[in-house]
Amino acid sequence: MFTNLIIIIMTVFFSFKVLTRNNGIELSLNYIVAFFILGYRTFEILPGLRFHPIEIICFFTILRLLIQRPKKYNYMPRSIKILSIFFIAYFIIDILTRYDPIVINEFKNTFNIFIMFFILQYIRISEKNIIKITQTYFIVTSMISIIGVAEFLFPSLISDIFGFSNYKVSPNKGYLFHRIGFLFWGSHLAANLIPPIFPIAIFLRARSHYLVKNNFILTFFLLVNLFAIYLSGNRISWLILTVFLILIVLQNRNYLIPFLKPYSLFITIGFIIFIYSQPVEGRYISTYRALIGRIDKRYDSSGANRMAKLSSSISSIKEYPMGTGWSSQGWVHSDIFQIASTMGIIPGFILIFSVLSLTWKIFIIYIRNLLDSTLFLMILCFMIFVLISLFLNGNFLLIQTGMPLILFWALSDYFYKCPKRTAERIYF
Repeated sequence: MFTNLIIIIMTVFFSFKVLTRNNGIELSLNYIVAFFILGYRTFEILPGLRFHPIEIICFFTILRLLIQRPKKYNYMPRSIKILSIFFIAYFIIDILTRYDPIVINEFKNTFNIFIMFFILQYIRISEKNIIKITQTYFIVTSMISIIGVAEFLFPSLISDIFGFSNYKVSPNKGYLFHRIGFLFWGSHLAANLIPPIFPIAIFLRARSHYLVKNNFILTFFLLVNLFAIYLSGNRISWLILTVFLILIVLQNRNYLIPFLKPYSLFITIGFIIFIYSQPVEGRYISTYRALIGRIDKRYDSSGANRMAKLSSSISSIKEYPMGTGWSSQGWVHSDIFQIASTMGIIPGFILIFSVLSLTWKIFIIYIRNLLDSTLFLMILCFMIFVLISLFLNGNFLLIQTGMPLILFWALSDYFYKCPKRTAERIYF
């Protein structure tokens, strides 16, 4: 009860600042990122209809935009506009024909794609606020990781603090992997938010930011976040980290941050050696086996279930190419197939194409050394994170896992469209 009261006070306070501060619209992004730490905590305004504090901040930001009518600094991608038309049209049909709070929740959570891109039209991203946004994300995800590791070390203490008196962390037995629950956040899905912290650390380090300027403090943060991902058992995050490592080792320009490649290799190899010293090395390998359809059931208890849901959604797409409507597919565990099966193949294709296209364009900018900066290394990693997550995870059904992807997607789009204008303020 006390925790809920604090969250209500925080939400009201920051919403008021968005409405009244001169730079309230700009500050809204920092508040949204800060609220990632709240996890599952939502307000149930009507029975079955839940709103996350992040959504409240977004609503007040839009209200401020409608009142103030500020200057636009960017334009919304055509693909997002087309997607929003499909989303709204299907929502109206579903509400009129089969009203259910689940329909509303799935619609509004996915419609945040449009809302975030809409808000970012009116924010001028400067060096100062991109550092603030990434700094806030770094602190938030590190706090998630630190409390998660504390839960592993002191399960009784953490469970009592957050009201889970019967919770226990089971030890590893044989080939089974027992996840920690990230109790304060609400789910082991908290690990979905952690991978971007590594390219963010590179970006902040290049700016000599106080959080990562000291080598020992930087190493501490990286190890804590790696260990939290390990304890979560989230193999998609392990996969994303592997891709990040390959990118950094093969493509990073060493003169931007001396010794970054050997340092990255040392940290990552140490992490892999630790995994292989545990009974869960098969779980790490199973990530890559699952990608080629060779699921090993000894380590991959969820892979078969995911494959069954994916096959069901593909069958639905074939049978109903125009979609079956919001909340009609359950949790597909892939945002791409979730939208393709509920909204139809056209919105599904638009979503795939827009994300793939933006990722490729940013990769070309980076690989050709057109804008040589750790910023674009970070932005490229953001899009890799978004791309893998959309294909292999179900994120949009929850605000706390969907909004980070949407934010990184929208920020990446901003920097792709405005490289020359922002180059004068941000790039080395």
